[in-house]
Amino acid sequence: MKTNWLMAAGTAAALLAGSVAYAEDLSPAELDPLVKSGRVLPLDELQAAALATHHGGRVKSGEVERKNGGYIYEAEVTDHDGGDWDVDIDATTGLLLKDEKD
Repeated sequence: MKTNWLMAAGTAAALLAGSVAYAEDLSPAELDPLVKSGRVLPLDELQAAALATHHGGRVKSGEVERKNGGYIYEAEVTDHDGGDWDVDIDATTGLLLKDEKD
């Protein structure tokens, strides 16, 4: 019985490790050709998309990452009341993927 439990735990750990998303920050040198080719939106458009639901706010920091074959703009946004938000934008389409209060 103990062996079955260990096997189940090992299988669960292997599945979890295999499902972890691969993410890689892009340098400006890597990002520039992607923007020029239209694969990734310009940074000012990504920032505007991140602020679309937080009018009067500002982007504290943001970066484009390569994730699972696509590109995501991850930003930290401060709203007009001083609240902090984690915002993810699809860097190709500009669609909002995540908007969570810190």
